[in-house]
Amino acid sequence: MEAAAAPYVFLLDPALKRRDGEDYIDIPHLILDGETPENSALCLFDPDEGQWDNTMWISDTIIPWASEWLHHYEFWHVDGVWRGANAPGPINIREMRRLAEGGQDGQRS
Repeated sequence: MEAAAAPYVFLLDPALKRRDGEDYIDIPHLILDGETPENSALCLFDPDEGQWDNTMWISDTIIPWASEWLHHYEFWHVDGVWRGANAPGPINIREMRRLAEGGQDGQRS
């Protein structure tokens, strides 16, 4: 039996926007599209941890998770602090790259 693909959530209107002075790689919990970053998907769950599978109702999982993500995204735009729960590991692409290059794990924001 083939595994079902996980759902992806995209912001269409208004599109994702970066904070002034930052780049798309600084947006927390984002599945970055390197070619068109404004079309990147929201990172709502960790597929490696089994947080979602195709037996779950999207209305009970993905929709509320997307709403919560948007709530934290709006506040992040105000002051740069992500107040939502974080999965283990880096919060954004910039932090992932810094760690891959041997940098220290900075303060999460």
